[in-house]
Amino acid sequence: MSNSTPTFDPILTAQASKEVTANAYFDAASPATLYGRRQSTSSGLTWGYYGGNVLVNGALTQIANGTLTLTASTTNYVEAEPTTGAVSSNTTGFTAGRTPLYTVVTGSASVTSYTDHRLATPDHHGLLAKAMTDANTTLTFAEVRNQVLQFTGTLTAARNIVLPLRPRQWTVFNNTTGGFGLQFIGATGTGITVAAGKRAIIYADGTNVVRVTADV
Repeated sequence: MSNSTPTFDPILTAQASKEVTANAYFDAASPATLYGRRQSTSSGLTWGYYGGNVLVNGALTQIANGTLTLTASTTNYVEAEPTTGAVSSNTTGFTAGRTPLYTVVTGSASVTSYTDHRLATPDHHGLLAKAMTDANTTLTFAEVRNQVLQFTGTLTAARNIVLPLRPRQWTVFNNTTGGFGLQFIGATGTGITVAAGKRAIIYADGTNVVRVTADV
């Protein structure tokens, strides 16, 4: 319901076949259930999830319902790979460049609690103001979701800022002192260097980090 005047068909008290109307609601709302927990296939350390339609490299792709086997007695980070739509989990943390789905806490043989992170999947559209050490720096998952990346600190040499190669764009500001450039680069491929005191718009194209605008 978007406001006090509903736009959907109500389920009436005297209505027959209420399940037909309810299932029609679920069908209409199904994009919101993408990667949601599927109770009917979740049991013990098995985590079930709903599939749905996602864009993979610009193509509408159907992700099937599936299951994961969780690791016992720890926190499992369930996430989706945006370039394939595949769902996986690990026990370390959400992976930079992937879409967070759930954190799932397990006991020796079952799930004890879980937290839905799917509402947090849109980008922050915010500013990361990072005071970096005088060393190469790999940004965390939360950090790279900001659209503006600003770096301070004193450098004694040019340093790398390692970004995920998932296609996306950032505005970056090398506000460090010492007169050295920051190279924005992925774990593989080539990168670009932004001079001290300069700003630029950069883009990860899935293979390399490239410059959209010249330093200003």
